Amino acid sequence: MCMIMEEVQTIVALGAGSISKRVYPDGTIKRCENVKDVSQYIGRIEEMIERKKALLAED
Repeated sequence: MCMIMEEVQTIVALGAGSISKRVYPDGTIKRCENVKDVSQYIGRIEEMIERKKALLAED
């Protein structure tokens, strides 16, 4: 079984245009997208890091 395609596993994605995903035990899924433009991504990297940390820290 491909756990990524089945959306049963949390994924932390890095880089412009990537999407991280948190899968909760009840099956709920929350996503956190990075900006697609590379120059914006570089300029906003701290924001992207904080958003990922917040997603992963949620109960």
